[in-house]
Amino acid sequence: MSLSLSLSSPFAKHQYRGCFVAAVARDFGERRLYRKHQHHPLPEGKRRREQNLICNGRILERRRVKTTTTVYAKVTTSSSSSSSSSDQETTQSLNVNAKRGKILLEKWSQKTQSFAELATVPLLAVTLPQILLNQQNIVQGNSHLLAGISYEGYACGCLGNLLLLSYFSAIDEPAGRNIQAIGVVNTVFLLSQLFFTGNCGDVNLATYAACVSVALFGVFSAYFKKKMFSDPTARENACALYERALGVVGYTFVPYILSHALFKTSTEVSQMLALGAFAIISLRCANDYFGWSEKKNVNFFALEQFMKVKWQTLMGWTATLLFSLLPIAQISTSTTDPSNIASLSLVAVVLGGAGNALMFARAWHIRDWCWSLGSFGGSAVGSWGVLLTMFNYGHKQVSWGVFAALSALYWGWVAFVMWYDDQCKKKANI
Repeated sequence: MSLSLSLSSPFAKHQYRGCFVAAVARDFGERRLYRKHQHHPLPEGKRRREQNLICNGRILERRRVKTTTTVYAKVTTSSSSSSSSSDQETTQSLNVNAKRGKILLEKWSQKTQSFAELATVPLLAVTLPQILLNQQNIVQGNSHLLAGISYEGYACGCLGNLLLLSYFSAIDEPAGRNIQAIGVVNTVFLLSQLFFTGNCGDVNLATYAACVSVALFGVFSAYFKKKMFSDPTARENACALYERALGVVGYTFVPYILSHALFKTSTEVSQMLALGAFAIISLRCANDYFGWSEKKNVNFFALEQFMKVKWQTLMGWTATLLFSLLPIAQISTSTTDPSNIASLSLVAVVLGGAGNALMFARAWHIRDWCWSLGSFGGSAVGSWGVLLTMFNYGHKQVSWGVFAALSALYWGWVAFVMWYDDQCKKKANI
């Protein structure tokens, strides 16, 4: 009844007719579009646009959702791919920079090795002129002129060279080992000149022969250890005995030398300090033999870390303290009595500082604090410090221009080495 009434009204007939015509037109458009795409297939994007234009109702709404989803997926994919590509480019650039930094660091490492090897020349030139002058005096019959040379000072230097020779052999640093070996050989030859001309005080032949034998054994064992002993057990025992004997001697006499030279203590006080050092190092030897530190019921208190330090490291630090602090005695003597400055050679001071400064580059690069402190102390205190006293007290060879030029050259070199080494390691991500 309601249907007939609705259809009987003119307005209802018109509304029904419009809906029917729209439905027929929509159906016709879809079929037409379907036939058109069968004969002439269009791209996906264009087909959707044409459908959207013809189908203006339900289909438009459905297609719009799909199109939006598809476009969003494409945008997401492109953004993720772009971000991944940018990440890959960043990673590649970082890898390239790291490789370049490592190459730069390797080149700098080779240069520091060359600097350390070059240090042999100025350090050799410090002792060689004195040896040649002594030989000239001996040939001319003026051996009494050698009495002014302190054999104690050269003996202490030889002891320090032997200690450092064992240290550099242990860390496998050929440049430092070569320098110390050359120093030992030169000092032994100079002491031989003094001994055979009767300028070594009360030293007898047995003592001289024992000291020279130990020194030469240290040099040969540093280079020909495997050839000297075919049996590994015998080689290990002999080298351990040599290192402990040399360590005991060095650790005992260095406090005596430094206290007597720096603080001008009496002989009795210096001997007490040496005796205390001998007791400590003897306790270390006993601990190595009996293994007390490994037992829980033995406590060494402050000496706990001392008992665990390697012998080579202990010997290296002992020699470093000797070479770094001993020049202070020369500075103290020069300031107390300026007339002693006239006996100093400017050339020897500059050559010693140049050799230690060249070694400082290698020591700082490998971050060996024992070697770094020794080379820096030897150059800053033993060379620049002595040069400063020579300048302050009006030495005729050291003018303001010479002192300023040498100071700028030395401190500029130290600053450059520290800065450039840090930059190379940063670029190599170390």
